[in-house]
Amino acid sequence: MHSLKPKIQIPEAFEGLFEPKRYKVFYGGRGGAKSHNIARYLIIEGTRRPMRFLCARELQGSIVDSVHKLLSDIIDQHNLSSFYTVQNSTIKGANGTEFFFKGLKHNATEIKSMEGVDKVWVEEAEKVSQASWEVLIPTIRKEDSEIIVSFNPKHPTDPTFVNFVSNADERMYVKKVSWADNPFFPKTLNDERLAMKSNDPIAYQHVWEGDFDERHFGGIYA
Repeated sequence: MHSLKPKIQIPEAFEGLFEPKRYKVFYGGRGGAKSHNIARYLIIEGTRRPMRFLCARELQGSIVDSVHKLLSDIIDQHNLSSFYTVQNSTIKGANGTEFFFKGLKHNATEIKSMEGVDKVWVEEAEKVSQASWEVLIPTIRKEDSEIIVSFNPKHPTDPTFVNFVSNADERMYVKKVSWADNPFFPKTLNDERLAMKSNDPIAYQHVWEGDFDERHFGGIYA
């Protein structure tokens, strides 16, 4: 069997990705590198044994809208092109690992028919409807399968926040992360962060600190 041990660093804030939980939930503002570190985690896991990964979001008009490019870039950055083959709509590992990319809203029938998914990653999950969650969750039924959720919360009644933060239970690892948890946070972004903090502190709290978006909901969720 083809396998290897890639030298990919995962920051301390994301070590919970390696805990055995049904749900792994990371939410917060921009700059925390949620997407990059979840992508790294999946790439690492895919080298260990053959796995089926579903990378999903509420709407995916084309592969360009998915995390396909992010995964491809990380594969290149860590010199894993000899192990992973990046194709137009999938990514395949030499050991049989496969990545698939789907939109949830318009692919309910296709999602329901997917078999043997080891891990699903739902990106930009603040946009996912309750109907989509009700289709997806029962589909991910393999023993020890995982549902990984990443999002920037907007409103306390959004289905994703209610399901995985407000009503979190022992099956879930839930972590709020921000730019401060990213040891590789670049100076350019920090300058942008500080400028918004000075010029528009209400927007700043949502965009960078991952609080609810008070601009649209009357400032009552501080």
